[in-house]
Amino acid sequence: MPSCPICGIEVREGTGFCPKCLRRLMTGKAPKGKSKKKLVGIIVACVIVISAVIVIATHLLKVPSGGVAEIEYVAVSAYGFAEELFDPELTSLQRENLWKDYEGKLVKWTNELKHVSSERERLVAYFLNPLDWARTEVMAVFDESQRSSLLELNEGDLVIYTGVLASFRENEISLTDCTVVSLPIVPLWWNDDIDTRSKRILVGDEVLCLGPSTYDDATEYRPRLPPKITAINGTTGELLWEGEKTESVLVGIDSHYAYAWHSVRIVPMSEPDYPWYWYASNITALDKVSGQISWSSYLSEGVDCLGPDSCLPDDWSLSDFVNCCILKESVKEEITNEGEPGLTFLIDRPPLSELTYEHQGVIYKSACAVYGGVGRECGAFQAIDQETGDVLWMMTFREAGVNDFSIVDGILYVSTDEGVGAFKL
Repeated sequence: MPSCPICGIEVREGTGFCPKCLRRLMTGKAPKGKSKKKLVGIIVACVIVISAVIVIATHLLKVPSGGVAEIEYVAVSAYGFAEELFDPELTSLQRENLWKDYEGKLVKWTNELKHVSSERERLVAYFLNPLDWARTEVMAVFDESQRSSLLELNEGDLVIYTGVLASFRENEISLTDCTVVSLPIVPLWWNDDIDTRSKRILVGDEVLCLGPSTYDDATEYRPRLPPKITAINGTTGELLWEGEKTESVLVGIDSHYAYAWHSVRIVPMSEPDYPWYWYASNITALDKVSGQISWSSYLSEGVDCLGPDSCLPDDWSLSDFVNCCILKESVKEEITNEGEPGLTFLIDRPPLSELTYEHQGVIYKSACAVYGGVGRECGAFQAIDQETGDVLWMMTFREAGVNDFSIVDGILYVSTDEGVGAFKL
């Protein structure tokens, strides 16, 4: 039985006061000295931890909802960025200052692949970015997770990828943390067994015709073989036929025929103070599918373009006369009278440097680039955002250059020195 610690009298369990001395009795054991200090230490430590948590939650930067801080994205094409960064008018200091505005930012680019290699335990892809005055190379570093995508790429592929701007040096831009966004546009078909040099494209129903568009293209071919008019299946790319005659000009195409022109003879004639040419020529209508001659027309009448036609220069040549007076005048008139629905003339198409197509908000046109650092060639192909005017991408088709292109029903037909093909846009 417990007892009062003052007077020593025994008391019952749970009694609050001593019945003798009326002293207040303690319930339970009083803590010893070390236990009191330990309790105080625990309380102080808890206060410190709680204070630290409040400071961290209140003052430190919060991580975005995505879990990882997002890298700032900059909407600039590879072409536009390189054009701005490597502007020859900039000094080195100005160029470095401009770079600081872009360094560490995320970009999404479309470029033509040069090659892929493994360097110092990393995967590196080199892309071409042709400009009017320089050829800029983009070095993109990918991690191992991108190996399977990179293995599907080939030289000359047009690839969409993202990356972080890391560094630059003379004619080179380096990106890190790159990811392949879209594998290359695969051609619906490609035929590299066809002679495409000095030829332009005319697209008819399910048939693609290639041939010289001017007298010069048809005749100034040496030392190469003379060009011939060619027909290709527009769906498969299979060769349908090749014309027998050389030095022929592809004039037009309609729903049934491809029209060709070639010279028969030239008879120079003159009168006092009024020189002109009487020109003999032949128009041939070729079946689009078989290439067989359906009809031909021999033009034997004189053609005088000096008066009504203004396309001839003062000092005109034979090629001027043929291209202007024959192909643009008498031949077109003859074919128009005999032609079928859907007639299109090649002579009416703008030259490659002026040729433009619009498709789904993108303008497609030719562009000029410096190939290998020397020689300016206007044989690159570019896509431009119709709304902003920004160059989305530029391509040289494996550096072969573009001879001609046409877009019909969302299909891009393009002819290069290495072949002709079709792409779905």
